Amino acid sequence: MINSIKNQFKQQLELLQDKKYKKPAFEAYNMNRAFITLDQAFEYVGDNSKYQQRITLLLCIQFLFYSFFVMGMPYLLQNPSRYCTDGICIEYPNCNNRIDSLIGFDSIAKEFGLFCNGRKAFIAALFFVGQMFGGFTFPILANIFGRRKILLFGMSLGSVSIFVGSLCESLLSLYTLFFIAGFGLSGYETVVYVYITEISALRFRSIASSLLIVIWSSSMLIYPFIVDILQSWRLLMMWSIGVPLLVTVILDYFYFVESPRWLISKQQYDECRKVFRFMSIFNKRRPFEFNFMEELDKFNSRCVKIASVKRVETQVNLTQQSNQNVGYWELMKRSKLLIQTSILVQMWFLRYFTYYGLQFSVSTFGISMTTTLRMLALVELTTGMSSLYFKLKYPRIISLQFCLLTMILSATLAYIDVPSECLGSLCWQQILHLLSAILIKASITIYNSMLNTYTGEAYVTTVRSYGYGVCMTFGQLGSTFAPLYVSYMQEIYQQANAITIVGLLAILALGLTWFLQETYKKDMYDNLTDEVMANQTIPLINQDMQFDEIELQQLSR
Repeated sequence: MINSIKNQFKQQLELLQDKKYKKPAFEAYNMNRAFITLDQAFEYVGDNSKYQQRITLLLCIQFLFYSFFVMGMPYLLQNPSRYCTDGICIEYPNCNNRIDSLIGFDSIAKEFGLFCNGRKAFIAALFFVGQMFGGFTFPILANIFGRRKILLFGMSLGSVSIFVGSLCESLLSLYTLFFIAGFGLSGYETVVYVYITEISALRFRSIASSLLIVIWSSSMLIYPFIVDILQSWRLLMMWSIGVPLLVTVILDYFYFVESPRWLISKQQYDECRKVFRFMSIFNKRRPFEFNFMEELDKFNSRCVKIASVKRVETQVNLTQQSNQNVGYWELMKRSKLLIQTSILVQMWFLRYFTYYGLQFSVSTFGISMTTTLRMLALVELTTGMSSLYFKLKYPRIISLQFCLLTMILSATLAYIDVPSECLGSLCWQQILHLLSAILIKASITIYNSMLNTYTGEAYVTTVRSYGYGVCMTFGQLGSTFAPLYVSYMQEIYQQANAITIVGLLAILALGLTWFLQETYKKDMYDNLTDEVMANQTIPLINQDMQFDEIELQQLSR
């Protein structure tokens, strides 16, 4: 038997020396008789290798066009530059008087007359309300039908809505399509964060999530040039957003595979092996043939029937764990998950409210909107790239606390009143407000990246999509309030003091972080009881059990 195994291993080594395959992270005498964890499986097929890089590239392309829509909304909804009555043009509208003509960019607000009474904020809020419902609904679908299918469905729904919206002549239809677009794109975004958490190991998770933030922020450096070329909200929505996103959906259909962790949670072991086999071949590794630790119970049953020896006992029945019918209620039933989720929803609300509060305040910093957007985008791009360093070098909780403390100190600058004679110009008070916005933008970017990664690592696979769903729902609640709150504050005070409230929210979040558990360089669990298993000292397999050569040959049949 020993000679037979040595010969097999020698043949495998000779095969690996062939240029066709790269050397894997580890080797086994016989993969068909070896049991490994999912993290080990990701290491074998290659973490952040060719396949994962292609997935990252496709997601980056989608996020670029997706961000054109979300971050470019101030362009789509911007007010006319001049309001003319009887040949006299003024800079600000008098909504109580008749307006004969409008001068400025061909925006939605200009075409449909949404520049009075906060009506343009309403259409933006509808989009974010759709995102709120999508963030809650799609995790349920992703847990039933799989990550890949729902990811494709969400992007298809969003891209088609945007494309059709560019052809709309009715304001009511446009309202409806903005809501549907928010519903689909939020579902897509929620599932994407789950997907990149489950498709590979630690290094890929950190790199992919940081790259998505960098791409998102770079859109504001690119989009103004596209606006200057197309000069119409209809052309922008059709050719810079709708059509490109539809093309990426086709590419996703051919290149995306199902999440291995989701397949394991549904006991679809053979399908999971096919996914890993595809990834290993794509990454030029020897085809994946390992068994998974979750299959041990099945292995034990075969031993009892064939070898007639004492059954090998696992610590818990993995099959029963995989069949748990979990839902959102599972986050409420367990005290640990309830506390964790209650803290995270507040932190996600802060993330979205701050991010979009800044985005809709760009016209009040004393310089042109385009200049402000490009400056904030450059800040976001720079800090987005640096967030990878934080992820790989520092614990999650410490990084989050550092960002929150920076936001608190920066928000104090926004409490300085701007004199009425300073409005429309750039005085030292406006400069302090602008500096406050830059510092908050830098800290919220790193905070965003760390929070995405932490949330994915904090939940086990069976409830990960639900955890993301609750967090995304409350986060989108913040993005829904942001344009309404900013519009209200600007109408009353006509200054960018909407960001002052960020400091209060950050103080609350900073205090709550002390109750969160660190996830940096810790194993990710796939079932709700896996953490209990990890803390037990009982060996997974009875070490006294022995097989002779005949029993192993029978087992392989």
